[in-house]
Amino acid sequence: MNILMTTADHLMIDRRILQEAQTLVEQGHQVTLLAGFECPQRESYSHNGIKIERFMFDWGDSRFSALARRYNLQPGSSTYNRAWRLFRAWANRVASLNSFEQFILDRMTEYQVDVLHVHDFPMLAPAVELAKMRKVPLIYDAHELYYAQVQLPEATQRKYKKKESRLIKQVDAAITVNPYIAKLMAERYAVTAPHVIMNAAPKVPVASTSLLRERFGLAPDDNILLYQGWISDNRGIERIVEAAANFAANTYLVLVGYGAFEDTLKKLVMERNLGDRVFFYGGVPSDDLHELTCDADLGIIPYHGVDENNYFCSPNKLFEFAVAELPFISNDLPFLHDIVATYGNGLLADLNSAEAIASAVNQLFGDSAKMAALKDGAKKAREAINWDVEGEKLLNIYQRVTG
Repeated sequence: MNILMTTADHLMIDRRILQEAQTLVEQGHQVTLLAGFECPQRESYSHNGIKIERFMFDWGDSRFSALARRYNLQPGSSTYNRAWRLFRAWANRVASLNSFEQFILDRMTEYQVDVLHVHDFPMLAPAVELAKMRKVPLIYDAHELYYAQVQLPEATQRKYKKKESRLIKQVDAAITVNPYIAKLMAERYAVTAPHVIMNAAPKVPVASTSLLRERFGLAPDDNILLYQGWISDNRGIERIVEAAANFAANTYLVLVGYGAFEDTLKKLVMERNLGDRVFFYGGVPSDDLHELTCDADLGIIPYHGVDENNYFCSPNKLFEFAVAELPFISNDLPFLHDIVATYGNGLLADLNSAEAIASAVNQLFGDSAKMAALKDGAKKAREAINWDVEGEKLLNIYQRVTG
C-alpha cells in the first residue's frame, strides 16, 4: 500500500511522525513523507525505509501562472502585478485553498497514494482536496489544537478554528495526542472524539552512559536536572535558568535542544553569571536523545498553561523520560497529573517562579527516599507508555480505514 504522509515540519521532523511512518514500513507498506514546504533547499533522501521529500515554497501559485499564460500577462508589467495582487486577495479570502496550500496540493499530486495521512492543520485543506481527487482514505493527525496557539492573533485563531471544524468532518479518521484534546475537538467540532495515540517513545534498553557528565565535566554523584526539546518562550524555560542560581552546590541544569529562544537564555546565563551552573548541549537527532536522557537524574517539564495546548500538554519529553526510567518534575497540569497519579513517576510542584523551582528541586534531590520512589514509578511508566503499545493503535486505525 502506498501511504503518503505530509507535515509542515521544516527544521526537525517530529519523532511521532517518523515513528508512525516506521511502524507502517515495518508492516510492508511504502511510505513517502513530504516533510516541510518552506525548507532552505529541495532535498530527497531515505531514512529507515521512509522516502522523505523536502521542498522550497516558490511564493507563486500554479493557478495564477495558468491564468497569466492564458491571457498573456507579462511578468513585471503593471497589469501582471495588479492581477497578482487581486488573485492573492481572492486566494486568501475566498478560495478553498490559499497559495501556500495550493503549493502543497501541487506537490502531493506528484505521488502515488492509497492512503493519505497528514499531520496538523496546515496540511488539512490540501489533503481534503487530494482525497476527493484520488478517492482515497484520509487520516488527519492533529498534534495539538493548532488554532489555540498563544502567539496567533485572535482573528487568526477564529479563522483556523472555523476552517478546521469544517474540514475535519471530511476525514475518514482523526487522531490526536491525548484524551483531553480529543474531548475538546469532539465538543467544539461536533464530531466523534478522535482516536488517541500518545507521543510515546520506543522502548529501547535503558543505557548506562555518562555523556552529559563527560561533556560538561560533572562528577558521577552530581545531580543533573534535564530540560530537553524545543527551546522557545512561553514554556517557562527562563525560570529554570534563573532558578539555577539557587540550586544546591552539586546540582546542575542541562538543556538539550535548540530554538530561537536559546540566544536569549544564553544571554541570561551570562548576565547572571551562571555559566558554571547551566549548560547548553545543543540539538541532537531523535535517535541520539535516549542515551543523553539516561545520564540525567531528573527531568523537568516547566510548561505553565499559557494556552490550551500548554495546559493540556503531553509532550514528547514526558515519554522520553519514561523509557529512560527518569523521574520528572512539573506543574500540576491535567494530563501530567494523570500520569503521576497512575505511575508515581513524577512530582507535581509550583514551577511558576524561579524561587519555587529552586526550592522544589533542592528538596527533591535532598530526599533520597522520595527519589527512589519516583524512580520505581518511572520503571512502571516505561512498561506502560511506550511505542510498542501506541504503534498497535495506529495499525488498528489503518485496518479500520482500509477495511
